Amino acid sequence: MNSTNTTRKPQRVVALTGLIALICVGLLFAALAASINTKPYMPPKVAQKYMEEWLIESARSVAGEVRLKHVQAIEPFYLRRDYQPVWMNSYELTEAGKELLQVLRETAADDWRNYGYELSTLERETSRLSNIPKQATAVEVLLTDAFITYAKQALSSELLPDTGEGDHPSIRKVSASQPGTSVSEEQIVELLSDSVRRNELEALVEKLTPSHQGYLKLRKELNRYLAIANSGHWYPLPDDLVLKPGERNRLVPHLRWMLSQYGDLQKGALSWLFRESEERTRAPGIDEPHDLNRAEFLFDDNLADALRHFQSRHSLKATGEIDPQSLIWLNIPPYQMAQKIALNMKRWRHLPRDLGSRYVMVNMADYSLQLMNGNSVELDMKVIIGNLQRRTPVMSQKISMLELAPTWSVPRRIAITSLLPKIRRNPGYLEEKGYQIIGRVNGVDEYISPYAIDWKKVNASNFPYRLVQKPGDDNALGSIKFLFPNDKDIYLHDTSQPELFNLDKRALSSGCVRVEKPRLLAEKLLRGQGGWTRANIDSAIDQNRTTRIRLQDEVPVYLMYWTLWIGEDGTLQVRDDVYSRDLIAGLPPVNPAVSL
Repeated sequence: MNSTNTTRKPQRVVALTGLIALICVGLLFAALAASINTKPYMPPKVAQKYMEEWLIESARSVAGEVRLKHVQAIEPFYLRRDYQPVWMNSYELTEAGKELLQVLRETAADDWRNYGYELSTLERETSRLSNIPKQATAVEVLLTDAFITYAKQALSSELLPDTGEGDHPSIRKVSASQPGTSVSEEQIVELLSDSVRRNELEALVEKLTPSHQGYLKLRKELNRYLAIANSGHWYPLPDDLVLKPGERNRLVPHLRWMLSQYGDLQKGALSWLFRESEERTRAPGIDEPHDLNRAEFLFDDNLADALRHFQSRHSLKATGEIDPQSLIWLNIPPYQMAQKIALNMKRWRHLPRDLGSRYVMVNMADYSLQLMNGNSVELDMKVIIGNLQRRTPVMSQKISMLELAPTWSVPRRIAITSLLPKIRRNPGYLEEKGYQIIGRVNGVDEYISPYAIDWKKVNASNFPYRLVQKPGDDNALGSIKFLFPNDKDIYLHDTSQPELFNLDKRALSSGCVRVEKPRLLAEKLLRGQGGWTRANIDSAIDQNRTTRIRLQDEVPVYLMYWTLWIGEDGTLQVRDDVYSRDLIAGLPPVNPAVSL
């Protein structure tokens, strides 16, 4: 009996010891996990100490190099908050801080101007954030300083590209008080304070930035091309490279890498498992030994399909072969592509946040028009835009009226430069094309016969007439005019030269937008409006009966210029910069269409 008890006692001790050891190990792992998941904390007094240092003592050398631009507005803001951060949570960026940094990055990426965000310092300091109060508070004040700069630019319409062009002088006088409104630092700080108080700081950053899906989708492509540029692996293909499917070349692996990086060559589902994928995308140097019989040097069908995809989204002929035109687009440096993407993102700032449930969208660079109904394309057609001397301006308006069988009051500039030489050669030209001459006789407007005028005495400085073209097949405006209010006399209209829509490059008008399917567009816009069926529309036009119809519900129309955008299939679409508006560092890049 005693022997049994003696035996059990050590067993209990061993079991108890093991249990205690197990608990200790568990507690150790729990403590370790807790320490890993516990975020370092910056006490308020510590934050206050360094915030005061940056804002009062070292405002001229934050992070060792940056002079704060708005310290006079920032210091009172933080004083009211006892110098506590708003963009940092101890040693980490808040969601609002991350969003602001992303917005600053994409706004400045086009190098269109010096934006003043001190982005290189911000990127450096945020990339190496650690548990150092002085560094974290430096990031805080730099972000606030950059936010005020950015907000001032956004609210004062300073971030709008494609403005100030003198192609179309205003036909109305603009008062001195009309141009862009300036916003003060104090107003922005008040807006910032209010948003912090309401816990809506991230929402404030978002409100100052386009929220359209087209903008947000370009953000992904911007990050893609910045990553390619920073990879150090990109280099251009030789200008004289000619390559067809089935051929072999030492540069095929690099072409494969380029198309993969651009998103045209899809990686296999298990490609990450195999080192072969790396070998297939690294081209040997020109003096490096290589065996062209290896599979990676073959321009195979998959690569040809990827090249066709690339060519299609650049509006090139999809041959699947490397040709001079394809090489030009393949060899645009990724950093320059990132700049172009960022600038096209900025173009979304021309548009209201709510585009409307139904609207007309014109993309000049694509020579296209879409009537949108929600997220669906109700109608799609080609357009002709202004020529290089009379570029179609960017606009955001509402179509308020249609004119069927319109007359055309010829602008004086066109009458003098385009029509007068023809009239001098043949005064009968006016009657042949349906023009009427209106002149002042004894202070009254009267129609004048073209044969009653000595055209030899008429010139640019002596042209006291107005020309009006009657409705008909020769009318320059065609069968319909779509009117929307603007001070540059720009509108959509039909054309008497529909054969021009067969051309690929259609920058041919004097500034207005000519549409390919005007009657169908009119039918869609007048849908459900007082008896204006397609038959009635056709009848008024065919009888040359000039008729103005005011839309019961005005339809927004947006004349935009996007050389890059995300298509319906989710791919990046790229077009020629026909108007040389893609400014990079103040200079237009080489236009691929011109450089050949």
